[in-house]
Amino acid sequence: MFDVQAAMGPEARERAVIELLANREHRPRPLTFGWFGIHQALLYLAECEPDHAIEAEALVSDLELDAALTARPARSLDQLFAACAAAERKVAVISDLSEYAVLAALRAHGLEAPVAAVAARQGLDLSAFDAASTAQRAALLLGVPLATCLIVSGQFRRLYATRQAGAVGLGCECGRDPRKHLADDQTPVVSNLATLSHALLAR
Repeated sequence: MFDVQAAMGPEARERAVIELLANREHRPRPLTFGWFGIHQALLYLAECEPDHAIEAEALVSDLELDAALTARPARSLDQLFAACAAAERKVAVISDLSEYAVLAALRAHGLEAPVAAVAARQGLDLSAFDAASTAQRAALLLGVPLATCLIVSGQFRRLYATRQAGAVGLGCECGRDPRKHLADDQTPVVSNLATLSHALLAR
């Protein structure tokens, strides 16, 4: 929906957490970042170093907020939201970013009204890092079964996780991953959000 990660710059959150922890007198062990980057780091800190975790999460949330306010929405996102409203389709936003950052970005771009629910990270409740859990929470907020929800994403891992949880997946070439990674036997792919908007209005 918004390429917040690009607006932050590569590994900005990871670098900020490393600098934060470098100034602390005692830590049980050095922190390194693997495949899941900041997600894995915050999960580790929440479990093993809760005092540091609170500071780190607040720092990460501030970075995400600044980036969310400067990131541009995906092309035709406003048209898609309008098409969903016209077709009487409820819209929820799922994200592993701070919920405050997501809401602020929607407000900044005048996109808050069509969104019925936002399921994102709330402080140190780090279940938002699990896309399936976030999708389940979004469905609960909408008051519908997850199996009736269409998850639209440009990220393969999010599509895979939410489909495994029971949602229907639709890949869109407006995110980070190319079509060859998004598509499989159970996941069709559209080239852009405008295509989806037209399909909704044609029904």
